[in-house]
Amino acid sequence: MRKIVLFLPALLLVAIASFGQTAVEFIPQGGYTFGSNTDFPDLYGHVDGAWSLGGAIKFNVSRNLGIEVLYNHISTTSGLYYYDDHSAYSYGDLGINYIMIGPVESFTIPGSTVRPFIGAMLGAAIMDPEGDNTFTKFAAGFQLGTNIYVSPRVGLQLKAQLLSPVDAAGGSLFFSNYGSGAGISTYSSMYQFSLNAGLIIGLGQILPEPGYHHSRRPGPRYRRYYY
Repeated sequence: MRKIVLFLPALLLVAIASFGQTAVEFIPQGGYTFGSNTDFPDLYGHVDGAWSLGGAIKFNVSRNLGIEVLYNHISTTSGLYYYDDHSAYSYGDLGINYIMIGPVESFTIPGSTVRPFIGAMLGAAIMDPEGDNTFTKFAAGFQLGTNIYVSPRVGLQLKAQLLSPVDAAGGSLFFSNYGSGAGISTYSSMYQFSLNAGLIIGLGQILPEPGYHHSRRPGPRYRRYYY
């Protein structure tokens, strides 16, 4: 009886370790975005921390690489303040909607259902300030976290995320006797860091293990008869 009790947890761990990913993953998620400051010559801007909601759809090329489309909404308040006494020059509600896309690389831990990942994103930030017109900015982002699978189609995602509307971008191009080159740089005055959790819902077929190949079905065997 004792051997059976010890054998069952080991069998369960082996079964869990065999869980994989599906070709498409839908990930509703939410979290908290921390406040951020922006410096100006006579004033400084502050965006308050707030809860955020959103979701992502990830198209997995393999178990190690996927393309993710992300939507993230933040309803917060922001204002401009004087440096000397921190009194408000202006204050109001602010809605921010991020629509992003980018690659996500996952890493396998042998014998574990935990899969760390890292990803970069590009897209748009739609800003909706109170009492003003909505405007859109180019945005960039970065994410780092881990997926914890409890079955091939269900898991938990925990991640840290940084999203930033880009205020300006510039480029350069040069030629010389030693060759030529080009460069590009971006500038942002607002960086929004958040901690998020999401539920992974797997759709489509389950992806095979890396290096796995379906075996060919053996053809019919013929016997030679002699008369």
